[in-house]
Amino acid sequence: MDSSKDSLEKQPHGFDRGLQPLRILGVCDWSGQLAFLMQWKDCDKADLVPAKVANVRCPEMVISYYEQRIEFKDASDLEDLVDLDSDNGYETTSSPTKE
Repeated sequence: MDSSKDSLEKQPHGFDRGLQPLRILGVCDWSGQLAFLMQWKDCDKADLVPAKVANVRCPEMVISYYEQRIEFKDASDLEDLVDLDSDNGYETTSSPTKE
């Protein structure tokens, strides 16, 4: 077995290094788990952090990440995709009006 690979796996990552999160760079499926690629304050190395950990350690950052990327669709945009007259168990809500 490669000893350098073993030593890298044993090194602390993310919050275990005592670093403060700066921002979330992206999100991915990491071995079947949702994970965030986190950038850290005063550090050049980014780490994958399980979403379960990020949700607890920096919930405002996670919420902000999703808020910046959410797209609302009007019911009229969905008419081509879903028969709105049928009872399919889905509820649609119009997006808020912009003032």
